[in-house]
Amino acid sequence: MIKRTVTAGLATAALATTSLLLAGPAHAADPQPCTITEILPRQAVIGIVGQRVQFGVRTTCDDQDVKFAVRGFGLGTSAHAFWIAACNYIYTGPTNYDCANGGSGVVNPIPGITRGFDFVPGNDLAGPTPIYATAFVDVNHNNFQDSADDIAMDAVNGTVTLLRETSFGDTFDATPEPVRKGKSIKVSATLSTADWSTGTWAGVDADVKVQFKAAGENRYHTVKTVTATGGELKTTVKAERSGSWRAVYSGSGTIAASTSGSDYVKVRTAH
Repeated sequence: MIKRTVTAGLATAALATTSLLLAGPAHAADPQPCTITEILPRQAVIGIVGQRVQFGVRTTCDDQDVKFAVRGFGLGTSAHAFWIAACNYIYTGPTNYDCANGGSGVVNPIPGITRGFDFVPGNDLAGPTPIYATAFVDVNHNNFQDSADDIAMDAVNGTVTLLRETSFGDTFDATPEPVRKGKSIKVSATLSTADWSTGTWAGVDADVKVQFKAAGENRYHTVKTVTATGGELKTTVKAERSGSWRAVYSGSGTIAASTSGSDYVKVRTAH
């Protein structure tokens, strides 16, 4: 019987290498090392309903009989019943990953999950959450483990950062339009974020940048930073040139960034 050795590793964490002897096909010639270097994606943005997320791994594997599964810690007792996802990966070559076939799962933190004996409320799931990858032998190429004994490597631990989605919707407004040069305009907007504990949208306290792009130019620049209270943003700015205004929220470790729609204000020369 030919035996193969598969080792596990993750570039972002100091993990011990694990070697296991596997039953391999008759055509396998020599032991081939196999290492998972990264679990993807690094983050996922979720609104007030579950979001389907594509998962993948980066690997040095060069063996078409070894496949990969990524799972989240949570409810479930099999590779296809975890709250975050279960994903079987089809080999596409060293350092590549392909999750096109069965490689996605619905991430749904609303209104929370049970981990072990503890219930974790929805909003508390925002930020880094545990995820892990394993490899298994699939000589039959049906994307399932051949037998219970054919575990190609111990679990490789990593994280995926879950971010609560934010949105300005269509609330951004700059007025009056048009305006005399040098006069003030009023800028307003509402920033909402997904509340995973209630499954609704809610205003968020945050620093928001008010940005301007002059007519004929390609880039926005920040005119001022304003604190939105309960999601409500109201401020005034001076209008010197015709152009587009917008609001930008840069996000945090638990809440995703977002950019409002733009509003064009024509500036007339003062008489």
